[in-house]
Amino acid sequence: MNNEELTIIRNEKFVVVHNPRPFNNGHLIIAPVQHVSINEIDQSLLIELMDLTKKLVAILQEIYNPHGFNVGISLKPHVYIQVVPRWNGDVSFMTLFYNVKVVPETVTESVSRIRNAVRRYGL
Repeated sequence: MNNEELTIIRNEKFVVVHNPRPFNNGHLIIAPVQHVSINEIDQSLLIELMDLTKKLVAILQEIYNPHGFNVGISLKPHVYIQVVPRWNGDVSFMTLFYNVKVVPETVTESVSRIRNAVRRYGL
């Protein structure tokens, strides 16, 4: 899949894409359009980034009903956030050790479901 097919949201401030090699269904990458490090990002943009992350976590909760989330912030060279839905007993760690992955839904299906929910939320 190309970047456009993975894109959930693209506006003047942010781009949200589904990870092309997800740890789990709904694994999102949320980034400001502006390429900045954590030390360079404007405080208001950082707050908006966190607010968007919060809304997307709510959407993913509604769609997938996971037991929890891993949310990670990459700081350099370009700040972005990864959101990974998690379930009790999921085996996404297997990709690290055994080069296998158990993801019950295709990336195309995930992108479609998340896009539909994002539209309902008006994002």
